[in-house]
Amino acid sequence: MTVVRTDSAVSRSLTPVHRPPPLPSRGLLIEWDPATFRQTLEQFAGDRSLPVPHAEVKTGSPFPFSLRVLDADVPPPIMLHPHWEQALTGFIREQARGVPLNAGNRHYKDRNPKCEVAVALTPLRVLAGERSIEELEAIASGLELPWLRSYLRFRHETAIHSVLRMSPDETKSALRETAEAVERCRSANGPAAEAVATVRRLQQLFPHDRGILLAICMKLIQLNPGEATVIPPGCLHTYLSGQAVVVMGISDNALHAALTTEQVDLTELLQLISTGQPQPSALPVLELGDGEQRIPLWSDDLDLRRVVVGKDPKPVVVGPFSVVLAAMDPASITVEEVTAEMLPETKILYAGAPVTATFTGPSQVFVASAL
Repeated sequence: MTVVRTDSAVSRSLTPVHRPPPLPSRGLLIEWDPATFRQTLEQFAGDRSLPVPHAEVKTGSPFPFSLRVLDADVPPPIMLHPHWEQALTGFIREQARGVPLNAGNRHYKDRNPKCEVAVALTPLRVLAGERSIEELEAIASGLELPWLRSYLRFRHETAIHSVLRMSPDETKSALRETAEAVERCRSANGPAAEAVATVRRLQQLFPHDRGILLAICMKLIQLNPGEATVIPPGCLHTYLSGQAVVVMGISDNALHAALTTEQVDLTELLQLISTGQPQPSALPVLELGDGEQRIPLWSDDLDLRRVVVGKDPKPVVVGPFSVVLAAMDPASITVEEVTAEMLPETKILYAGAPVTATFTGPSQVFVASAL
């Protein structure tokens, strides 16, 4: 692992030693690996105290979120992260049944919910939650979809419930009706046009998947670069196209619904959404000026900033515990006399007293901090 110490004028790789040097008062920079960062900090900190956040009550994680670059060149599975009560109940139930944590049929690997925030790097299309009845009626009318018209005529459950309850033969028939409707469509407006574009996108990759039917019923969110949305626990979602930085709570709980070859437990999914789904919503992005934005997260002690770095060096405050991500282009971070180079998607951890770092690009840099 590359380790950069702020008492050195030159970045260098260090081989682990039995008696690590003390942690400088201004902190250190290391490559970020959430699985091993505590051991790494302890290795290079010696007897000095570490500015590591306290374990978060609900997750037990010292850093209660992760961040990564997501590329929806191939849309990921339509999935749902259970909310707090669902995760706790499911975890206890599977523990009592003796289901191993690594078993393929294990749904709840921890007790934690997972909120998800997506910040668009490029034009981004997200499917999440469920469309309104008015939008579904516009799609059924505009595309002349018998299966959707039938749901709207005898509505006694949500459209997504209706799709998930379809038998294999009903699913096959609805997919055929949808393909024929899109094929004969020459012009459409509003939600019907969105549905046509969504179906055409998914038909190329998942031609016989019920996810096509679910996607028609799901709310489409379109974001420009720098815009953000929050996907709450308990909300079905996927990314249809584009690139984003995704910030998530720490949990491995995910139930797949479609667009996947993995196990789909329809009974469990229907139970989780039996009382409806929370809806995704846009996040207000606070402009701080000079190419810097703040994106609110789900806790006041978490901070996320997007920094657009041009050709000129850009000063940004980091600390006491910050993970820095270079998004689509390489960047570098300099603290005092030490510089760490970041390739696209590389993450660097700064741990120490708050300090003004200098970024160079051009690049988009994200700074996630536990305050």
